[in-house]
Amino acid sequence: MKRIAKCEVRSANFKCLPKFEIRNSKFEMASAFLFVFLFQIPIFAKCPVSDGATLVVRAPIGNLQVDTSGRDAIEVQVNSNLIQVQETCGKENIEITSNMLDASQIKGTIDWKIITPKAVNLDLVTLAGSINVGDSDGNVTLRTSGGAVTAGQIKGRAAIITQGGFIKSGNIGGDAELRSQGGSLEVGDGDISIGDAVRINVTTAGGNITSRRVRGPFQGHTESGDIRVDSASASVEASTGFGNIVVKLVPENMDGDLHVDLQSGVGDVTIYLPQRMKATIDATVERPAFQAPHIVSDFPMNSAVPNRPQGLVPPNRFYAPSRSQTLLNGGGNRVLLHTSLGKIEIRKQ
Repeated sequence: MKRIAKCEVRSANFKCLPKFEIRNSKFEMASAFLFVFLFQIPIFAKCPVSDGATLVVRAPIGNLQVDTSGRDAIEVQVNSNLIQVQETCGKENIEITSNMLDASQIKGTIDWKIITPKAVNLDLVTLAGSINVGDSDGNVTLRTSGGAVTAGQIKGRAAIITQGGFIKSGNIGGDAELRSQGGSLEVGDGDISIGDAVRINVTTAGGNITSRRVRGPFQGHTESGDIRVDSASASVEASTGFGNIVVKLVPENMDGDLHVDLQSGVGDVTIYLPQRMKATIDATVERPAFQAPHIVSDFPMNSAVPNRPQGLVPPNRFYAPSRSQTLLNGGGNRVLLHTSLGKIEIRKQ
């Protein structure tokens, strides 16, 4: 048996596999089994890393499973020998990439298992697959062209984008930007669900949006689904084509920007306001239900001349729009509430 110096295969247990020229037929079968066995071992990459560095992953396909319990290194394993992992170990950035695959080559599920320290910033992209990330002390950017995204508690900023799938995240210490072309969004608990964040800007083409607490401005839009904000400390702008909206305003600063704009095409709108808040409330139901209460308020309201209907439902001569206005504590922050089909409730917080 003659050894050849060139090395070709790197795996979890073998840094380099030398090629052998087999001249004995008894060894040919054994070496063939060894060759197959080694190629079943997940492809492996490892880079040393320090706190504050950024891990950049660009996966052409596969699910990204990120374990943030690592210590001083980043380790990557892929369960398919079709993927050729390539790593660039820098001081500030660690980049993990791989070869592109032809669709005909793919059989079964491809999983990337990534182990990283919690204090590393994450910039992860997969072109086809889901992303699951544990708790992170850094900034997080997660993007997939098709799949769900789940994240734990994030101390820094978060940008999470999926072209198709739900988003679920724990508390977010910094600003949160969430985008989904089809799926629910939840931060804390829900569809897009966010537990706790400084600022939230979230959009989904179809799905519910739930935020347990937002300490700054909230902006949310869904084409079809409910929106619920259990505790909003600042301004709120929310809209849905088909669905209900529930917002509880719990300001930390009564003198701050507390404007509210809630719009539903078909669905109910409910707002909880502090009694001490200075607000100018304007509520409109374009198509009130026949002989049913359409604007219900714990505060005294005055009827107003409705504007021309602009909702999703065409004008109906049998049901005139209903509009009410009032000033709380002399007026102030504008609170605009609108639904085309549904009712509006204004409650004391």
